[in-house]
Amino acid sequence: MSGKNLGFGDKLAKITPDKDEPATIPDAKIDEIGERHGFVAREPIQKLTRRKPSEPSANLNIRPPITTFNRFLQFCEKNRMSYPEALKELMDRANV
Repeated sequence: MSGKNLGFGDKLAKITPDKDEPATIPDAKIDEIGERHGFVAREPIQKLTRRKPSEPSANLNIRPPITTFNRFLQFCEKNRMSYPEALKELMDRANV
């Protein structure tokens, strides 16, 4: 758009950034004022998890007889363990 006169003259060339540092207001204060005026936070909600796996996991699908499944389920419930925790415990006990 060179050469085209938009009516600003040399006014645009005189514009410079502010030299003052912007005021720093603590986030807590900003949140407090926003809440007073009815604003709702827009930050994403973080999903909480009960346990974080210590290593990658894999699927294990088996179809044991119902009596074996029931025994395994009772073991899990009695020891308050998840299926992966119970499998590891039983394998540790068997030195596998």
